[in-house]
Amino acid sequence: MRVTVKPWGGPVEKTPFGKVAAGLFAFAFSLVSPSAVSADGMDAGQLQIAVKVLRFLGRKAQPGATLLVLPGAADLDQVKAVLSSLTVVEGGAGSAAGAYAVFVNSASEAQEVTKANPAAVTVSGDIGCVNAGSCVMAIQTTPKVSIHASGVAAAKAGIVFDPVFKMLITEH
Repeated sequence: MRVTVKPWGGPVEKTPFGKVAAGLFAFAFSLVSPSAVSADGMDAGQLQIAVKVLRFLGRKAQPGATLLVLPGAADLDQVKAVLSSLTVVEGGAGSAAGAYAVFVNSASEAQEVTKANPAAVTVSGDIGCVNAGSCVMAIQTTPKVSIHASGVAAAKAGIVFDPVFKMLITEH
């Protein structure tokens, strides 16, 4: 018996190879746990990269400095798991005063954070935030890992990028 599947509109015969490929795809997809991927905000991979990137900034975080996570920007428990050297709290943009870094969702949130704390390092998963000059950096993990940084937002926050870091990023 032959079964035809039309994934893109054209007929494709299901062969033993097709069954194996479909099985491998289903297995690989099942390895992605719901806690590792967030529908909103940054996922676990973006968080790990963001934490590493914060170490390349000219102005380093002091031990115990505050990292503020805006609601929906990232999973608070995941942030705490990958970033134990900073005090991680969740709150609104108005509570950004005194925070070293703030994880935001959008350019408008980053602008609110900058009003409350011009020196905060704003980080997002939204590259549009960097393009708008509102976020210091944005982390993208699909289709490939890329780090985007805004020279305008960095200058406003008093951030200087380490020369080694500049080789790894796309500066806007």
